[in-house]
Amino acid sequence: MIVEVLGNMQDGGVPHLGCTCDVCESARQDANESKYIESILLKENEEKDSARYLVNATPDIRQQVQYKYIDGVFIPHEGLGHITGLQFFGQEGPDTSDLSVFTSDTVEEYMMKNDPYRFLIDRDNIQVQSFNHGDEEDIRGGRIEAVQFHHPHLNHDTTAYMIHGDDKKLFYLADITDFTQEVEEKVKEADIAVLDGTFWSEDEIGRFEEVPHPPIRRSIDQFDDFETDIYFTHLNHTNPVVRQDSDERKELRRKGFSVLDGGESLEI
Repeated sequence: MIVEVLGNMQDGGVPHLGCTCDVCESARQDANESKYIESILLKENEEKDSARYLVNATPDIRQQVQYKYIDGVFIPHEGLGHITGLQFFGQEGPDTSDLSVFTSDTVEEYMMKNDPYRFLIDRDNIQVQSFNHGDEEDIRGGRIEAVQFHHPHLNHDTTAYMIHGDDKKLFYLADITDFTQEVEEKVKEADIAVLDGTFWSEDEIGRFEEVPHPPIRRSIDQFDDFETDIYFTHLNHTNPVVRQDSDERKELRRKGFSVLDGGESLEI
């Protein structure tokens, strides 16, 4: 199975609304400098008729999905960068028919109570498939398992994914408040882990307490002796590792970790 990286930014993307930092200003001046919100595509292979499954339906979905069709969408929670892209599958877009959307009961309840998503269900654009903790779904090329963790910042659970390919397992947890012991156990189980790297440090922004995420600087120490290949994603526009030549990204590489950049592919 091929894991195609469609984006690696936090929900606000780059350029970030209201920000005048050099990263965001460069993206406004040159569209090639834009960076898309965190998402991956699971592909059976590189053949034209390969099965394709999207993890996260972001607001950038029109630029991210370059294929005429996909076979299913996995939604971890109802946050801005994870679900809003579903609306583009409706009548204003390709007007899909019974597109499988795999998500938790909590997210399904949210969708049923909010008309933009309820209309997609009522009009049969999408068909919600229950996908809760411990559930597994066979997909062409492998298998995907739901692993739920509490996300206290948003006051609900978020779904991580253990993705089983022919040769390797990839653990995908891109948005969480903290890396608990339960998270550590899943990281150890996997050959590859893609984890929340929103911020480099706690003092990166003045309101860290309002939007807490595990800082990369702390995560490096936490996972230092793990054999798993660890990549960071869901980067905030303020995170210095967004810059390819930053000292922080060099430090990350030196200590055996990586940033999952948009356009990359991993084979599992």
